[in-house]
Amino acid sequence: MMWTKTGKAVSSEGTTITYELSGTTYTVESRKRHIPHAGVRPGTWDHTSYFVLKDGEEVIEKYSLADAKAFAEKEVFRNV
Repeated sequence: MMWTKTGKAVSSEGTTITYELSGTTYTVESRKRHIPHAGVRPGTWDHTSYFVLKDGEEVIEKYSLADAKAFAEKEVFRNV
């Protein structure tokens, strides 16, 4: 199975990178968001989550790119 990076969107809220699984309707979005520090400390820290999408609809959130890709690949084989 071949994954291809197909997009990158950068905004003041963070960065979203899109990966597509060839021959399927599955994509994974890597979403990095700026989270404000708690209390009075200035600035932010970054948190990245990985969302598996099928036909553009969110299926599940994972906490690593490898886990998100593995989930999508298992779903493809399960539906064959």
